[in-house]
Amino acid sequence: MTDLHRQLQDYLMQGKANRPAAAEPLLAARTAEEAAGAWLGRTAWRWPWPRSPAEPPPAGSRCLPNVTRGQRLAAGGLCLLLAALCFGLAALYAPVLLLRARKFALLWSLGSVLALASAALLRGGPACGRLLRGEETPSRNALCYAAALGATLYAALVLRSTVLTALGACAQVAAL
Repeated sequence: MTDLHRQLQDYLMQGKANRPAAAEPLLAARTAEEAAGAWLGRTAWRWPWPRSPAEPPPAGSRCLPNVTRGQRLAAGGLCLLLAALCFGLAALYAPVLLLRARKFALLWSLGSVLALASAALLRGGPACGRLLRGEETPSRNALCYAAALGATLYAALVLRSTVLTALGACAQVAAL
């Protein structure tokens, strides 16, 4: 792998004969261990130029400091996959919606919760922390949707009331 990198750098230097040969390559050469572990997210590319001051530092989440970017992506992908499964199962109940309204609303609401959790994981801990601390104010529609989602899940899981579950599902649609 390092021979390939060196050959590529030699080729690029031949094409730029008028440029000095001591030019710094765009990406620094890496050892075989770094190259093997890079796809797992253990090492990062070392860029020769500094970050701009507007760009946030790559520090991890204050809430979950030991969670890596790869783990966040994997958890977000899993939540998104489970949300798609719940939405798909809810779609299978659509033809018998009048008979199984509570199960349809429960699956649809659970899919929505999982999709929101996936978005929160992919967005990162600091962004969600700013939202929870009140530094960013969510819109009124988002708050109404979250309240309707919670009410639907409460009516379906705790109260087991089909009428209240259907009412909560209608409130979700109205908030969207």
